[in-house]
Amino acid sequence: MLEQRLEQAAQCLPPELRAALEGLPAAQQARCEELRLRAGQPLAATVGGTERRLNSRALEPTQLAEILRRATAYSVHAFTGSLRQGFVTVRGGHRIGVCGQTAVQEQELLSYRHISSLNIRVARQVTGAAPAALVRQLCERGSVCSALFLAPPGRGKTTLLRDLARQLSDSGIRTALADERAELAALYEGMPQFDIGTHTDVLDGCPKAEAAMILVKTMSPQLLVLDELTSERDVRAAECASHCGTAVLASAHAWDLDDFRLRPLYQRLAEARIFDRLFCIGSDRTVVPVP
Repeated sequence: MLEQRLEQAAQCLPPELRAALEGLPAAQQARCEELRLRAGQPLAATVGGTERRLNSRALEPTQLAEILRRATAYSVHAFTGSLRQGFVTVRGGHRIGVCGQTAVQEQELLSYRHISSLNIRVARQVTGAAPAALVRQLCERGSVCSALFLAPPGRGKTTLLRDLARQLSDSGIRTALADERAELAALYEGMPQFDIGTHTDVLDGCPKAEAAMILVKTMSPQLLVLDELTSERDVRAAECASHCGTAVLASAHAWDLDDFRLRPLYQRLAEARIFDRLFCIGSDRTVVPVP
């Protein structure tokens, strides 16, 4: 038997590959982060940031295409929007990254002609990732402060934002998630695959900047959550939401405050002063306030 979340993520795999996964010790199954499938290479699992091959049989591109078809219940066309961004999200919130030969028109990805690799990310919710002390720092007189969290990739920014949204929403704060890449709520057929709180509305698959404005105009949130500000439009959307009286929780790629200040994209963000609190996430995932 496979660990529950790994079992769910591996539903699209054929029996021989699922059997290979069962060879992983139980402790490693519980910590498995990704399943890597590459044409010409055997199945590999990522545990603790390290890939481990699970069998010696090389995968064929046709096998990868069939796995993707199984993952989408043989309705790949229904996932065209997310596939143009390089992924599909399946039941349970697990996300499958896709690489291969593509068809492109006017600099936009239209479809995949051949699949060369798949990366199945095993989605795991970490309830309590946001400590109670942090939640208290963000709440003042019944309202929530705007806060920005800085960290390089892999330090749990999304996990932290999701848990903050859950706790603040459950405390009665109307919360909105602009979930462009289906990572915060991971809607599947309209249902969140993660616990995101009882007073939360989600716009999934829409560019963050556009989603933020739609949510502010239509759902009247007290709190807007934006994961990874990566463009000028994202920064403007955060600024506009703030000017509308909505608190903003967001994350940004930076090693520390100095690195943040050096990045041209974030200079306007710093000048706008829309965030009441600034935090850095350490290598041990400790959240440290920046003076």
